[in-house]
Amino acid sequence: MAGQPAIADSLLALLPHRVRRPGGIFEDANASSMNPAFMTANGVTRNAALQAIVNRRVLEEGVRAPKHPELRRLRFALVDMSGPAKSIAPQFSGHDELLQGGLGSMAKLACMFAAFQLKSDLEELSVRKGISVEKDLFTAARDIWTDAQKRDATNVQTLFPAGPKIEQLGRLIEVDGKTIAVPRPFSAPDLEHIFTSTKSGPGLKMSFRGSDLILVDATGSSTAPHTNARVEAYVRSRGEKIKQVRQFTFAERLFLMIDDSDGAATHTCIENVSFWYIASSLWQNDLYRPERGGGLWEGSTHDGTFRWRLPPSPLKSRAVDFVSATAASMAAMLTLLEQDRLVNPEASSAMKHLMNKDKVGLRVLDRGRLISVGSYTRSFFSEELERRFRLDRVHSKLGIASALNDGLIVARTVRPDPADPSKTVPLLYVAAGFDSSSPTNLHTLIVQMDRCILEHNGLLAPNAP
Repeated sequence: MAGQPAIADSLLALLPHRVRRPGGIFEDANASSMNPAFMTANGVTRNAALQAIVNRRVLEEGVRAPKHPELRRLRFALVDMSGPAKSIAPQFSGHDELLQGGLGSMAKLACMFAAFQLKSDLEELSVRKGISVEKDLFTAARDIWTDAQKRDATNVQTLFPAGPKIEQLGRLIEVDGKTIAVPRPFSAPDLEHIFTSTKSGPGLKMSFRGSDLILVDATGSSTAPHTNARVEAYVRSRGEKIKQVRQFTFAERLFLMIDDSDGAATHTCIENVSFWYIASSLWQNDLYRPERGGGLWEGSTHDGTFRWRLPPSPLKSRAVDFVSATAASMAAMLTLLEQDRLVNPEASSAMKHLMNKDKVGLRVLDRGRLISVGSYTRSFFSEELERRFRLDRVHSKLGIASALNDGLIVARTVRPDPADPSKTVPLLYVAAGFDSSSPTNLHTLIVQMDRCILEHNGLLAPNAP
């Protein structure tokens, strides 16, 4: 955006991101600290019992005439987090979960995540360095970013040996011996357009600009409304007007990017946060990993005006895309979010709110007919579950491109004994599905996944339909 006092065309380098655990302890973001309990260096660990149920119920292995053969063409992941033990050590299952492929607007979650990572990184830096002046904090952050781009030939890590060869020299990334350029205006975070700050103890507390106008920060510390009049008017006008949306605050545009999945708002948010910070956040938090063949990647502004680059990885892919992911990487992100481990507990809470399909005051009209309440966009997964069950809560993001994709966190309560409604069993799981040719396939997939969770928790007999 105009007036951005950021680094000029930058080079992709991995920055020193930090995460804070629920107990208040800061750790470096890396593969060890950000493992949701099922990721490995080169893949994932499937839970044998859950995978066997998935193979039988979803993939219908061994069935001569399967009822749902179309599900075998989908990439998907299912993670059971039901109960205290599985919430700490979630159990994973999937199908083609390490194949890289498109995910459409689900990739917008990457920019949302990086914005909260940036917010936390600035706050932690201000405390660690004892910086209580905003201008000084921004200067210190930019000095760190500049230093990260220095090539250190004495400190070389080979991340992938060939096809392509990916190396990290200090913090700088090179692919086949070449650096990765990040052009303006996407080259580095535009801090002045994103944040305001207040003095807090030895450092600064950062807030997204406009967070008093619309709820995007931690829900426990804000009285901001779930939507507002100008955002609602923009949505009713069917949006996608970049000149208009540039007049909104960062918080309003962040909301529009996730809840309304607006492309123009997404373009401006990526301008502010930068492709560089998004890529670094994904890579350092182990949501993107070349050794696994890829992962969550954001390389487009989503409004058709600019594409940065394809993911630099040895892709095992369905289709190479500028916005792409593996089912495993999306499942990991959603699992960490539910564990309150994505950035920190407050950020996780705020991100789940942005993905909440039951916000107060959101009404979607089509030709005067009410078609949705609680969110400005739909979820094929959640709408099918809500048609069948009462859900305690659901957080989801739909992605529509050449195919349909969906991901969600869902919590619901089961009463296994109709004669005793006081007995309840809480279920909690993460699901992600990609490459569907129709909403019906996603409806079928999530119903079968739900049945897998029921059986895995002893609430449905193996021979039950």
